[in-house]
Amino acid sequence: MVKLGGLGDVVGALPSALQPLGIDARVLLPAYSPAMAAGARLLAWLPDNGGRILECSGASHPVYLLDHPDFRGRGGRPYADAEGRPWRSDAAAFAALGRAAAVLAEGALVDWQPDVLHCHDWHAGLAPAWLRVAGLSTASVFTIHNLAFTGCFERDVLARVGLPSWLDDPEALEFYGDIAFIKGGLVFADRLTTVSPKHAQEILTAEGGFGLDGVLRARRARLTGILNGIDTQVWDPRSDPHLPCPFGPDDLAGKSAARAALVERFGLEAGRDRHRPLLSWVARLTHQKGTDLLLDTLPGLLEDGHSMVLLGNGDVAAESALRELAARWPARLAVCFGFDEALAHLIYAGADLLLMPSRYEPCGLSQLYAMRYGTLPVGPPVGGLADTIFDADDAAMAAGGGTGFLMRDTSAMALKEAVERARAYFLQPPLWQRLMRDVMLRDWGWAGSAEAYAEQYRLALQDRRDA
Repeated sequence: MVKLGGLGDVVGALPSALQPLGIDARVLLPAYSPAMAAGARLLAWLPDNGGRILECSGASHPVYLLDHPDFRGRGGRPYADAEGRPWRSDAAAFAALGRAAAVLAEGALVDWQPDVLHCHDWHAGLAPAWLRVAGLSTASVFTIHNLAFTGCFERDVLARVGLPSWLDDPEALEFYGDIAFIKGGLVFADRLTTVSPKHAQEILTAEGGFGLDGVLRARRARLTGILNGIDTQVWDPRSDPHLPCPFGPDDLAGKSAARAALVERFGLEAGRDRHRPLLSWVARLTHQKGTDLLLDTLPGLLEDGHSMVLLGNGDVAAESALRELAARWPARLAVCFGFDEALAHLIYAGADLLLMPSRYEPCGLSQLYAMRYGTLPVGPPVGGLADTIFDADDAAMAAGGGTGFLMRDTSAMALKEAVERARAYFLQPPLWQRLMRDVMLRDWGWAGSAEAYAEQYRLALQDRRDA
């Protein structure tokens, strides 16, 4: 399979979380490479050369694959080629995905028919539009993970993918002279969700709406924010196979062992200095994630004696700057470009602080993984960070504890100040251990979020019946 970012985590975990609620959830994914389709069972061919629907085994729920020519050969890069450019076949490929979902909704291809289609981001945005074009009564829910990515194409795309011209309208898919696939979900889905309550408010503003705030304000009665959960079996320090030894809130010795393993692996000075927290970053290197703020702050932190482990990739200039810093401070900065699942687990377990200076963060999962492993996140009060990072200031500690350190704003100075404030707590071991135990005991699982999604499905069905 292929997993990329929070969307992949949600689509991977939510169906299983819905099963205890009596919901038969199934997943439709593109087959991005022949390897994904290998061994899968052929279910049906789609009309008009729309590809074929396969079913693969091994999941706790059925997973359907759309094997379509325009998806093949992408391998581990589903959204961009090796140069970081969008695939030229995106319009045809993701239009086919939306149509395949609508055809499945008819119930004619497989021995199963959904009551609700739950679609995610612009890549599946045309599915609700296809439902309306086909006159189907299937309800739909559309989840916004990142509104900055709209899936915009030239206006002739409608004719090229077989959609009617009446969709070329500001009240439908037209968006500043282009056709935006995301508007298929925003306009035609029965219910809209995004991945945190705070972000549901942010996207209604001109600053956070990326030009779509007017559309969202018009549908605000159908919009809700549901915080993402995490898979607490995969992310569990008591049974994580990627760690040197297990640990939990009642026994933190294993966390010290994970810290030692991380320090030894990269030869970091943090192994000899317990007066500064070990810093970490596990994220893409993008403007959204605040990479420039990190680069502005990091030299001073390294000069001051901090050590840091970074895992991620993205902006080429940022990668180059980080390489230069690592060459200058080889015993204080370790950089690993790409993604390594096992290393990510070790970083979450072995670090003391996770830096997340995001300019916007619809939900964020890294801070939840970090807390699960007793690592305190640092970030600004935006999106899901505002909903999950409760500042560990004196008032919060007196009232029962915080879950991390909030920056006063999204700036390099605010990041530096938050790290310095965290260090003051780190230098008080009893207080720091209390913080670690408190965040590890927080429940960030899917149960509550799954119930909230089930309610949205019920409301979407009611909307269809009332339409």
